[in-house]
Amino acid sequence: MIHKLFFCLVVLFSSAFAKAQTTPTLPKEKVPDSILKKTEQPVIPVSVKKVDSLLKKTDTITAKQLVKKSQPEPDSLVINRKKYKATRVTTVPQIDGQPFEKFWDNIPVGNNFVMVEPTNGQKERDTHKTEFKIAYDDNALYVAAYLYDNDPDTILRQFSQRDQIDVQADLFGFFLNTYNNQINQTRFFATSANALGDAIAEGGREDFSYNVVFKSETSIGHRGWFVEMKIPYRTLRFPEIEKQDWSFQIFRRIRSLNEEYTYNFLDITQGIGTQYDAIMTGVENINPPLRLNLYPYATVIHDRFDGVNTTQYNAGMDLKYGINDAFTLDASLIPDFGQVAFDQVELNLGPFEQLFGENRAFFNEGTDLFNKGNIFFSRRIGQTPSGFNNIDVFDDEDIIDNPSNAQLLNAVKVTGRTAKRLGIGFLNAITEKTEATIENNNSGERRTVVTEPFTNYNMFVLDQQFSKNSSIALSNASTIRNGSFTDANVTAIVLDHNDKNGANNYNSEIKMSNRFTPTGTETGYAGELNWRKTEGKWRQRLGYFFRDKNWNPNDLGRNFRNNTQTIAADLSYNQFTPTGIFNRFDVDLRLRHRRQMDPDLHTNTDITLNPFFFTRERLAFGADFVLYSRDLDQFESRKTGQVVRYEPGYFTGGFISTDYRKKFAVDFRMGRFKRFDDTEESYDFNFSPRYRFSDEFLLIYRLSWNKNDNRISYVTTDGVEPIVSRRDTHSVENTISGTYNFNNKQALSLSFRNFWSRATFSRDFNELANDGSVLESDYELSEDFNPDANFNVWNLDLSYRWRFAPGSEASLLYRNSIFNFDNQGDIGFQDSLVELFTQPSRHNVSLRVTYFLDFNDAKRWFKA
Repeated sequence: MIHKLFFCLVVLFSSAFAKAQTTPTLPKEKVPDSILKKTEQPVIPVSVKKVDSLLKKTDTITAKQLVKKSQPEPDSLVINRKKYKATRVTTVPQIDGQPFEKFWDNIPVGNNFVMVEPTNGQKERDTHKTEFKIAYDDNALYVAAYLYDNDPDTILRQFSQRDQIDVQADLFGFFLNTYNNQINQTRFFATSANALGDAIAEGGREDFSYNVVFKSETSIGHRGWFVEMKIPYRTLRFPEIEKQDWSFQIFRRIRSLNEEYTYNFLDITQGIGTQYDAIMTGVENINPPLRLNLYPYATVIHDRFDGVNTTQYNAGMDLKYGINDAFTLDASLIPDFGQVAFDQVELNLGPFEQLFGENRAFFNEGTDLFNKGNIFFSRRIGQTPSGFNNIDVFDDEDIIDNPSNAQLLNAVKVTGRTAKRLGIGFLNAITEKTEATIENNNSGERRTVVTEPFTNYNMFVLDQQFSKNSSIALSNASTIRNGSFTDANVTAIVLDHNDKNGANNYNSEIKMSNRFTPTGTETGYAGELNWRKTEGKWRQRLGYFFRDKNWNPNDLGRNFRNNTQTIAADLSYNQFTPTGIFNRFDVDLRLRHRRQMDPDLHTNTDITLNPFFFTRERLAFGADFVLYSRDLDQFESRKTGQVVRYEPGYFTGGFISTDYRKKFAVDFRMGRFKRFDDTEESYDFNFSPRYRFSDEFLLIYRLSWNKNDNRISYVTTDGVEPIVSRRDTHSVENTISGTYNFNNKQALSLSFRNFWSRATFSRDFNELANDGSVLESDYELSEDFNPDANFNVWNLDLSYRWRFAPGSEASLLYRNSIFNFDNQGDIGFQDSLVELFTQPSRHNVSLRVTYFLDFNDAKRWFKA
């Protein structure tokens, strides 16, 4: 029944777009593991702007209403940092979202907020004043916020779950920097619908994978809405000193007016947001309790596939231990990732593997330090075994079992920062030995082959901050495999410096990779230099990047394109304040010049013009215009030193996004790519309507359609020489996501995705000349090899989640998945969908319960 319902829906929205031409296209060697995503050139630009995070609108403020403010001298960044004194208390408030009890009466008030957007620097409205109070004791910080609104009926209050703060609801944020370094912030959020969120921010980056246990409650009354927060010290890291040197920022978003305010003025034309914190004084002589939090869990999973039923029971525990006030140990004992989101698998016909985002919470939370140098990619831990595709079998043998993932045994990480602002991060993970089982067809005898040995993964980072907003870091990633397998070690040194005037950012990296193979050591190098102007309406950037032939961090990192160097130059104009019909707009011009390093060879150059506009009525729209030079692709041929030549071309595209505050909104994008003096061209189309039935229920549908014709593409290798031909690809993707929020702690969610892609190769095969141009070939396909492809995947997740206590959650998940791959290159979308439903379907039901236990609470229980 589920299949039939979704089949009707998918066909209804897709069939009109799926009837594309069927030209011969796509050779492909076999389609093993690399059936995944297409990641080859040309990269057709999608909209460069992430519209959802930019949908902010103003009301009828005109330019004449701008409040003039004194500007700093152009050669200096002057930040007037307000000071607020937190109050030590001996009693605790009731955290119920109504901060009107006696506890708060004698706590000083912070007020006089200033607008961030749309009119940067304007005073707050008299009708929408904001006030706050902060208190503390030896256990926690206590924050109260009074977000006044003269018409509380206009306060938007769409329900959402944890960290889903970019919804149609007002927002309050308390941002704390316990090192007052103007770089890092721990951010705590609450929405007017009583959802909470938390994130780690560094400079302009914000990471919502960070999750801690704190308490937040809100209420709405006749004068506005109100917030109370309790932030235990177990969620924070700070130096062991008598008087704490902390800074903070208070943030408010009024969604109905599309206005944002902060307590300390934040100049969006200069520097970065974390530089504009206010000073918090008064916090001293803290004697925090032991920081030991336990997260025991239990799961039961029932799986049915192709008539086979299995049931698994798992139990384990994660823990967080405060080694001292600054450092925290996280450990995952007997990890279980049975309910992580499915990967967005696609047909991969390019020369590189498809990579997926990290969905495992342990490797997402609090890992900002490990991103220094970009040499750590956590999905390598527990990945497909290195010997998965390289198993030698005899003619009379079959592989009857070949695990696609190595089992993670345990993982630990230690992170923190000292009083002298030295950040230290250490991560260690261990995976067990993985074996494939091979059976002799005649005797039935079985043997095993090790596809991945017992493996230890390590990541170590030292990050020294200096000059308030700069840092230098040393990162090291190592992979140690048992036995005669390849080991690896990668090191990076990273400098990130912002000048004292807040006008320029300088960044440099130098990296070295070593792979210790049974035949010797392979050493490679990579690096980059960047300069960015970070003030004013006109901003520039210059950058240089290189990767030599042997650069290979892929045992614990990710990189595919080596033996390359790139020169980057950007120029942008930013209108930060309202003008005419626009809330703001910007225009970006980007140049990329790429060369092969050894031997030196110009491979390609492209120039991009990207205007973006955002109106007062909250309509966002923009365009992409790209010109490409001829391209000598180093990787498509799969042969070192052999390029494939593509003619110059251009891309034109644009997008529109309507006002998300309305019940119905739509995102639309389309584009066209065409090569000059060549038959290759492609089209893409994306349409995504959304409807908010109520504050509890939102449904989003997305249709993506893409067609690429006559691309010169790799087919196979004939002896040692690559064979290419023209390839046509056509893909359709349908996704549906919806959530019904019973409240901010319980939700029923649906996530559905169907991705189809077809590829057809011309039978006019070619060889390659030294310059990459094509030559006629007498190559013919053998009877047992067909490079065409028909790929179809279906995933449906239906989940119920209940956050029944702070840090504790129960989740019930039903999954349905189907997969099909064959060589029908001329098949249509509807026929492929029918073929898909002839394949065996996997049904999976799982229940997971996680409980948060604070060791200090447990001690009190036993005493009682």
